Amino acid sequence: MCTLVLLVVLLCLVIAAWLWMKPDPHSPPIFPGSLPFIGHSHQIFGDRKHLWDFFRRLQLYALKEGGVCKASLGPHTVYVICDPEDSLKLSNICLNKPYIYDFGEELVKNGLVTAEASIWKRHRKLLNPAFNQQVLNTYLNEINVQARTLVTQLAPTVGKEPFDVRHYIVNYILAISTRTLMGLSTKDHLGIGTDYTQALDDLLILYGNRFQKIWLHLSYIYKWSALKRRENQLLDKVKDIINPIIRKRKSELVANNVPNIYSESTSTSGKFKPVMDQMLQLAEERNAFTDDDIGQHLHTLVAASYDTTAGAMTFILLVIGSYQNVQKRIFDELQEVFGHDDTDVTKQDLQKLVYLEAVIKESMRLYPVSPIIARKVDVEVNLKNCTLRAGSSCAIGLYGLLRHPLWGADAEQFKPERWLDPATLPNHPSLYAYFSIGKRNCIGKLFSMMVMKVALVHIIRRYRVTGDINSVVCEFDIVLKPIKGHHICLKART
Repeated sequence: MCTLVLLVVLLCLVIAAWLWMKPDPHSPPIFPGSLPFIGHSHQIFGDRKHLWDFFRRLQLYALKEGGVCKASLGPHTVYVICDPEDSLKLSNICLNKPYIYDFGEELVKNGLVTAEASIWKRHRKLLNPAFNQQVLNTYLNEINVQARTLVTQLAPTVGKEPFDVRHYIVNYILAISTRTLMGLSTKDHLGIGTDYTQALDDLLILYGNRFQKIWLHLSYIYKWSALKRRENQLLDKVKDIINPIIRKRKSELVANNVPNIYSESTSTSGKFKPVMDQMLQLAEERNAFTDDDIGQHLHTLVAASYDTTAGAMTFILLVIGSYQNVQKRIFDELQEVFGHDDTDVTKQDLQKLVYLEAVIKESMRLYPVSPIIARKVDVEVNLKNCTLRAGSSCAIGLYGLLRHPLWGADAEQFKPERWLDPATLPNHPSLYAYFSIGKRNCIGKLFSMMVMKVALVHIIRRYRVTGDINSVVCEFDIVLKPIKGHHICLKART
């Protein structure tokens, strides 16, 4: 009897494996290396460098196969799309995120990155006004102040050995974020900075570790793991830091006793209203957010701003340091706009920095910090050459879109001048997907561009940068991070 049961089980397993491997005319090609039952799970084990290599090869294979392919993590089917039309269609039809985004549920459940579509639509509409250009312009004075602080902090590295600039940029962006998002004074920012960002960094690393351990995708196994116990400790830490800030700010607003911290720097008269104040006001007047919602939005916005923007700026400085002719042209443009004056960057100046913006965009095209995003396939979706089954997940390969053949024969080359002539750019808007794609794109893209532009102006005016982008080795840890060959040198300009 036992032998018969075993034979039946084996037969069922063989049939299941055959069905998985059997070609389906309505299904995209399967990424090579799949094994019965475990799919491609074995290919994501190892270090984060190995994980990035897997995601990169997956997207390049999809490009080769007409823009879409299929992989699996155990029993879970994952489609990978690198076609601009299919990517846009899928991202606008399927707005929910797949189960792996639930790994950060207790930290950022209703944040804009992870919230269910119904909550995201409502919250995004409420938060959009806080990130329009007119409001962002009120942050410009604070951004200039922090950029000058960054330049001062970099001074001891001038003329020394190559160093990792990311730490300095993280501090710069965190200072801006805690001031403009939370409304913290300089003193309060210094009090939470290191502990808060370290806890957020550790949580992001932890979620990456869980992703690579397929068995921990199952919640009933994960909740008994050492990783879950560590997550609980880190969650308590970040909540103990942020929750008192929200309560204090809330009581100050109710008492109409908000400290006048928005103009600590007197170089301009620009005051601003922190995003947290705007959320608290909406909570009071329209019952739009709970305190938990506000905390989750703050965690999302702070983590997204410093992790992605710091990574992007690290790559940009490496690119600028690798192409001295590009750096000279940037410096010449700065001389045209500012002359020899060490003035703050104004909103009018930002519009004149055309070549600097082209360099930023081209660097982000070739070295996207978020090289892949995902959607839950809620309904059956008919693409150009195949059909995606409901109940699966779909990864949209931003790395593949940003290097798509439609960019031209020089798609792999760094050519900022392509952005100076619209005729040289591909005419499909979805190909420049650095800030995600479709309706659920990044709310902070204008903010990020402003923060990077201002910092680069102050840095390039003071220092000459050298580096080697071709020596960089990266790993994938929620975002793409350089781990080797990414150090730069600075020399003072005479």
